Amino acid sequence: MDSHVPVIAVLDTPALKGTRSTLRGIIDYAERHGPWRLLFLESRDEEQVFDYAKLGCDAVVACKLSQSEVLPIAKLKVPVVLCEPLGGLVGANTPLAEFPVVRMDSRAVGAMAAKYYLERGYRSFAYVGETLGMYWSAERQDGFVATLREAGCDAVVYDGPHGARERRRWDAERPRMMRFLKSLPRPTAVFAAMDGRARLVVDACIEAGLRVPEDIAVLGVDDDQILCCSCVPQLSSIRTGGYRRGVRIAELLDEMMHGRAVDHTVFVEEPLAVVTRGSTGYDAMRDPILARALAFIHRNGATARCSTSAIAAAAQCSRRYLEKRFRKLLGVSVRDLVMREKIERAKNLLEKGPMPIGEIPVACGVSCNSHLSVLFKKATGVTMREWRHAHRDASDE
Repeated sequence: MDSHVPVIAVLDTPALKGTRSTLRGIIDYAERHGPWRLLFLESRDEEQVFDYAKLGCDAVVACKLSQSEVLPIAKLKVPVVLCEPLGGLVGANTPLAEFPVVRMDSRAVGAMAAKYYLERGYRSFAYVGETLGMYWSAERQDGFVATLREAGCDAVVYDGPHGARERRRWDAERPRMMRFLKSLPRPTAVFAAMDGRARLVVDACIEAGLRVPEDIAVLGVDDDQILCCSCVPQLSSIRTGGYRRGVRIAELLDEMMHGRAVDHTVFVEEPLAVVTRGSTGYDAMRDPILARALAFIHRNGATARCSTSAIAAAAQCSRRYLEKRFRKLLGVSVRDLVMREKIERAKNLLEKGPMPIGEIPVACGVSCNSHLSVLFKKATGVTMREWRHAHRDASDE
């Protein structure tokens, strides 16, 4: 019996939530199908680095590396999977064409942010990218702006920071950010490329005397609970499904280490959902009736008591008037929005917790199991069981 335990070098560090979730996906797969020995850097000060070429690695996961960093890996003649390689490194005529790639659909992340804000009735939008000009930040901007334009809206794009000093120092850039935010109409929905950047937007709002979310709503990316929940108000964010990417990477490595052919293509993973917290609260809406209705749905949408009559009572208007406001400002019926809330609740329960699928309808305020199953498949294209298998996310807390 072969007692060799494969050594997998993961060329990334767990500094960011997306990377930690991806590592968790790889680790969980290795526990089920391994064992594997995983080597990765922890990003500690004075940490010992390792030369993967000298450690006899059986496979490599290369994350966010440049061409000069990745090319030596090809010489190892071991299975390699690229995760989020820098722009321009993949494609039929590139040196890395032979390697499978797993990456996030960053344009879909931007599109999700735009749809989220449009559904809440916003009509003024802005985008704040990260500071280094990364390709994924540009793609999130593209997806955000393009989706808004399809809806007849546009977005202002923040043009900072200016110069190396502002890119390195928040205290140097903050005055520029404050001027930009103060120039925006109120309310404006701001989408930031990542949670760390979104936190700085909130900080600049507070220093500029702008209320969050009443004047400026803020949405980030990655749903890093440490970053999001330590922000005041707490930060809304898009969950990107890093765990799912980690499982996909591990599956590809396993196939390759067993000598099976793997299609050398790009595997693109969709974002999961928006997690709503205080920075995009419903009280930022201009329409007070709609704001009260949306707040009630957000609090009670996953319960059986979230009827149209109850929502109208909470909004302090008639059912007929409420339906008219929803269709005019949001383009959907009250019932449709309530069902979206229930579907999102079901997704979160499927992804995060161990709750049996048979108990999920009741937890979502739906008395009939088959009714939710039909609606869920209509909304997502898959069954709840298939969704759990494909979208399970793991907490890194």
